[in-house]
Amino acid sequence: MKRVTYCFHTHTKRCGHAIGDDEEYVKYAIKAGIKRLGFSDHVMLPGIIQDGSRARFEMLDDYVNSISSLREQYKDKIQIKVGFEAEYCYRFVNYYKTLLATKKIDYLILGQHFDFDHTDTPRYIKFVKDNKSEMLESYVQHVLDAIDSGLFTYIAHPDLYVLMYKDWNEECEKAAHIICEAASKAKIPLEINTQMLLHWPNEDNMLCYPCDQFWKVASQYDLDVVIGIDAHIPSELQEDDISIAWDLIDKYNLRFIKNFKIQPIKKSLLK
Repeated sequence: MKRVTYCFHTHTKRCGHAIGDDEEYVKYAIKAGIKRLGFSDHVMLPGIIQDGSRARFEMLDDYVNSISSLREQYKDKIQIKVGFEAEYCYRFVNYYKTLLATKKIDYLILGQHFDFDHTDTPRYIKFVKDNKSEMLESYVQHVLDAIDSGLFTYIAHPDLYVLMYKDWNEECEKAAHIICEAASKAKIPLEINTQMLLHWPNEDNMLCYPCDQFWKVASQYDLDVVIGIDAHIPSELQEDDISIAWDLIDKYNLRFIKNFKIQPIKKSLLK
């Protein structure tokens, strides 16, 4: 089974839907031959309570301190980075900049699950069944603004929006082209994420990611891709069958980054 030597999409039990101690993730990553491990739990947001979806803001320091300690403890065996999977929200941009500028974290990846610019209690995009066109427009715009911000290392599951739909349609196709074109111009990688299809099957017979049709569109653009294990259980780092990602890469001749590394955010973007 083909594996990857890096994983920058890793959660912790703090988010409420993952299990295992932080150190267990490190140990399994080492066993799997991963050389660079990034923790990217769902970002803790000031004033936002989403028990079961993300840790409360008060747990931020515990998270950062724990991962930083493991980074030092295992520095001779694996390179560890501390980051967050975060939604792009206009109201939280300065907060993200502060996290990066003060070096509390090393990186952000974009995971646009929720739209916090309209409410403190948004619906997960998967459960949006009405006004889908409006939600899709908002999703695409937030992804574009995230790319323009330069704050994000890569775009996690860019095809997340397909969870709203039962069948691929013109709206889905148009959104894919817009996202892929923007990623290509900005030279920001897109992530093929295997977590949903492997562990969170869609009982409603809706589209799921990784979505074949999306990556067919991606193949038409000059862009890079990474694989996201999106680990919620330590053993997933060692045992997950991510052949679906390799199949898409081979099928559409996608340009996979074999030796992906986290690059520092330009200081000029953090002002």
